[in-house]
Amino acid sequence: MTSEKSNDAPSSVPPAPVSGWWLVGPVLALMLAAVALVGTTVWLAADEIDRTVVSGSQRLADSALRTMQREIALWAKDYAFWGATVENLVVSPDPAWAEANVGQYVFNTFGTTATVAVDARDEVIYYASDRRRPSPPEGFARTVVEAVAPLIEQARAAPLAEPVGHSGIVAVGDLVLLAGAAAITPERKSQQDLRPHPRPVLIFVRQLDMAAFDRLSERFDLPDFRLLRDAASASAHACPVADVRGNVIGFVDWTPERPGDAILNRLMWPLAAIGLALAAIGGLTLRRVVGANRDLHAQAHALHVANEQLSENTTRVRSALQRAEHATRAKSSFLAGISHELRTPLTAIIGFSQILKLQHRPGRERSREQEYAEIIHDSSQHLLNLVNDILDLSKIESGGYELEESWIDVGREARTVRSLLVHEAERRGVEVGVDVPENLPALYGDPKSLRQIVINLMSNALKFTERGGWARLAVRIEPDGGLVIEVADNGTGIAPEDQGEIWEAFKRARNPGLAKAEGSGLGLHLVKVLAELHGAEVGLESAPGDGTRVWVAFGPERVRVVTI
Repeated sequence: MTSEKSNDAPSSVPPAPVSGWWLVGPVLALMLAAVALVGTTVWLAADEIDRTVVSGSQRLADSALRTMQREIALWAKDYAFWGATVENLVVSPDPAWAEANVGQYVFNTFGTTATVAVDARDEVIYYASDRRRPSPPEGFARTVVEAVAPLIEQARAAPLAEPVGHSGIVAVGDLVLLAGAAAITPERKSQQDLRPHPRPVLIFVRQLDMAAFDRLSERFDLPDFRLLRDAASASAHACPVADVRGNVIGFVDWTPERPGDAILNRLMWPLAAIGLALAAIGGLTLRRVVGANRDLHAQAHALHVANEQLSENTTRVRSALQRAEHATRAKSSFLAGISHELRTPLTAIIGFSQILKLQHRPGRERSREQEYAEIIHDSSQHLLNLVNDILDLSKIESGGYELEESWIDVGREARTVRSLLVHEAERRGVEVGVDVPENLPALYGDPKSLRQIVINLMSNALKFTERGGWARLAVRIEPDGGLVIEVADNGTGIAPEDQGEIWEAFKRARNPGLAKAEGSGLGLHLVKVLAELHGAEVGLESAPGDGTRVWVAFGPERVRVVTI
């Protein structure tokens, strides 16, 4: 055992300095590997950035083409679903109206190239081209109709109630065109219009030339955006373009940005400088390895000692907490037991003293025994009330007090409390009043607790009001829907400095008029505790000689009109 202790004890001889120069080779190798790793990582990151940018620009190019197709389809649907189009292109063709609405006006506004309308047999009933461009070759309208035949079929397959615009790309000779088609449909339909029948179709055509792609390049930030018909001249990231029949007729290409190359050019010299700085830092670090090692051992020992102290403190705190819990349970058990032991004989004493009091007959002088019996009865009743308050307080503090909530008729409870205390009020010479409005909503709470709150407030008002005074119980509804129970009196009042602690257990105000009155100091404390169990708030206003006003305010969530 002695040898083990001597081995575990720290050595009194300081450790010899540890040389760190043998680490030069490995450290230099690690630094070179780190520089190579950083360089490779930056190169891979730059390449990944370039691929990500190219992929994003591919999605952007696809979005540009889809946007053009959605726009021309929407234009075709808007003009086809117009009563004026039906009237002036199909029913009674009006060249002047067509020129002003679906002809040159559309070309100037939307940048389209031509407008074609066909009847139910695909015969051209209207054709116009942009006067600002060279005239199309002979038979251009018929060629367009044949090229966009799938779009015409899709347009006629739309619901009869409302057309649907369809769009696609077609190749007509050397030209690549974007077409949008929609069935010409009247806005106000007859029964005949709703029967299945082939409908005329309105077609908008836009040439996909360099001007169109220049606008898309500027709009979608795609440098040098262009259309290539030859696959050999397209780059690796070019997107194929298919016509309405699914045949590839060309490729859209552009020159994407490559931020990765720019990043590599900017980081080349900084990386070299970082490598040299790492070499210098490595040399300085090696000189401090031995000292850091010694400090680490010392800190580990200190941490071990602190951990042991923390474990001891945790054990002591846990033990103290257990003792406190045992003490709380013992206190609650003692109060419950002693209260029970006191209540049993007190009940008998109150009963026997009440019998002796009732033996007094009117017209006869009361005997001394009867006076003693009255004193015994009043004292026993006071002691029983005190025991009941202590028992309720003990249950609440120990968590054993459970609310049995239901909807309560507060007006009925107020009148009941008045009937219970009317004899006590007459004996003290205090006038008791109750102010309860009609059609008072019900309160959701524990009836026993609510009655205890009202009794305690009224009992306090009677105790501390001199003969000839008054005490009033009032119930009212607040503007927010809450319910307030208020007890006011014109008694001795409470000094401002005592109002803060008057709600605490066994606390009474330092007022000579209150000090001589009976009471344990638990009444208002129980009122506050029971009110808080209901989520209610308590308040008090008082001044010496001006009486006291105490209230309990319940929230609107506990108030409702209920038939009880």
